[in-house]
Amino acid sequence: MRKIILSLLLAGVASTTFASTTRDTSINIYGVGAKTDKNQNSSAGAGLMFDSEALKVKLEGTSDFFKTGAVLKVNPFTENLYFKFGLNYINQKVFSPVNTSTRVNQYSGLFATGYMLSDSFYAEIGGSYTKLNGKVFGDYEIVNEKTSLGYVELAKRWESGIGTIDTTANAGKVYHEFTNDEASYGAVVEYYPMDNTKLSYAYQYEKNNISNTAKVQYSFMFVEYANNISRDTWSAKAGLSIAFDDITNFSTYRAPSNIKSHLSELNRFENIVLSNNMALASSAGVKKTQAAIDRDAVPATPAVNHAPVWTASSYDTGITVDDSSDNAITIKDLTAVSSDADGDNLTYTIVSITPSISGDETAWNNSVYIDNGILKVHNLLTNNPNIDVTVSVVVKVSDGTSSSDTTVNFDFLNFN
Repeated sequence: MRKIILSLLLAGVASTTFASTTRDTSINIYGVGAKTDKNQNSSAGAGLMFDSEALKVKLEGTSDFFKTGAVLKVNPFTENLYFKFGLNYINQKVFSPVNTSTRVNQYSGLFATGYMLSDSFYAEIGGSYTKLNGKVFGDYEIVNEKTSLGYVELAKRWESGIGTIDTTANAGKVYHEFTNDEASYGAVVEYYPMDNTKLSYAYQYEKNNISNTAKVQYSFMFVEYANNISRDTWSAKAGLSIAFDDITNFSTYRAPSNIKSHLSELNRFENIVLSNNMALASSAGVKKTQAAIDRDAVPATPAVNHAPVWTASSYDTGITVDDSSDNAITIKDLTAVSSDADGDNLTYTIVSITPSISGDETAWNNSVYIDNGILKVHNLLTNNPNIDVTVSVVVKVSDGTSSSDTTVNFDFLNFN
């Protein structure tokens, strides 16, 4: 970049001067499509720009943003020395990773001064100050941030038999509030094969903000495409440029015949006000709030599983059965005396069957069972226990993770 600036300086000092011609003042009306967030869909809208050497005012908007900027150039002392003043405002929608959104405001002010070293060579120095008003929305935020920029720029015009070529080179530094400062440099080439035709390309480099812009204009028609390589965003414009001598007199409206910008209009200051600073100057972008980060860092409390319980540790049913038949007899509805605080499904199993006098264990093991949560006995005539006893049945209730036991007692009389 230093070599480019040095070559422009030498070429400018050595060049032959020529008379500048006054370009047309115009109004540009255009449609715009833009993608302001790489994870979101693009939006469409319209723009309007008043464009003269001394004053430029731009309005542009879609459903995702409203942007406006203005540049005023004055020569209060001599034609060789000029001053520029610029203002810029953005209201733009920003999105979180979970697709929530909010709108934020950003303001910029700029100042520059330049000097005509010759009719075909200019030098300019300037700076900008930008303030982003951040906002918290849900668990996410875009923080307040201030950004400053200083630059120097050289502009050189070459005339040839095939047209006019304007070139500019700039170098400077961006001063961030929260991240390291970084170098900024860029170049622009504009080619005019005829006074009413322009092809241009601009490239601007900052470590995390690399952008380029291409534009073609023929008479009253123009198209422009710009993309930010670092942020994977873009904008596209197509519209009409209408020249006039008297804005209040429609009879003076016409297709532009001379669209060559004065060298003092090239290029860095105008690009900052009307293009570059129409993007949010946020070094961190949308991020999760510290409160949300701290909350999410706390381990979740593990769910507590409550064991199922019985209403008593044992139940004396007072029921007496005998071996006079094989019919099923209900001893105890286990579902009525057990529960689970978590509402889990419960299963019931027999742990052991113990007659009060040993000798008939096999008969009782074949006779006692659980049917849908109900403790029953059957087939006593067939299994034929021989001794009058009290039978104690230990029953387990389980929710699949934990369990508890109880004892159910009943009596038996031997008739056969």
